[in-house]
Amino acid sequence: RISLGEGMRWKRGDYADYTSVPTKDVDLGLGPSDEEKDHMNACIAAAKSMAYLLKQESIGYCGVEKESVYGAAIAIPQIARSVGWSTTLLGLTVRSYLFLALNLFMQVFLLAVINEELHIGQAFSGQIHLCDFGANIDKCPDAPNCKGPEGSTYSFKRTYGFDTWNSRRFVRDALIALFPDRAEAIRVAADPGEYGLEDSYCRLMCSFIFMMAVVDDLRNTIGVLTLLTHV
Repeated sequence: RISLGEGMRWKRGDYADYTSVPTKDVDLGLGPSDEEKDHMNACIAAAKSMAYLLKQESIGYCGVEKESVYGAAIAIPQIARSVGWSTTLLGLTVRSYLFLALNLFMQVFLLAVINEELHIGQAFSGQIHLCDFGANIDKCPDAPNCKGPEGSTYSFKRTYGFDTWNSRRFVRDALIALFPDRAEAIRVAADPGEYGLEDSYCRLMCSFIFMMAVVDDLRNTIGVLTLLTHV
């Protein structure tokens, strides 16, 4: 509303100046700056995420694997049952169980083949279990386990892996078979060495790396078992 002064009349064509009303927030310099707001938002987000992660770690959670046949075999039948076993979800359920059965068959088959290799293949090839052969080679000949499969004392320059050691034994035995009258000289000249650990610390490190690689699978297995027993 515009009020005119005394003695003034409004005429057609006259106009008055209006002050524009601001349509955006006016920065009066009283609040935090944009950088401070971004920093505050980042701190709040970090606090919320840490609270969520700590609660998740202390209480635990149940979930299924997204990229595994086990997760599909658990989740899809539950979804299909919830919607009344529709045709599409029923087909997906059957397919997930078929993949699960195929996966279990392949794993059992591979375990059987590995067991066969350990107890039959390696036995016929003469490969013995490595155990701790040569683990104390730096303290030989006065330390335990200083005698190798050949019956001689371990030394650094005479310790080999199984393939190399087995090949050297084959050459020695072949020479003895060809020249039986010179067997003693061949045993001295064609010494096959001993089969043992070439580096015990490397063995420990490899075992540790293997354990770190499979710990995720262990956690996933525990998670699936927890889900099946508590839900």
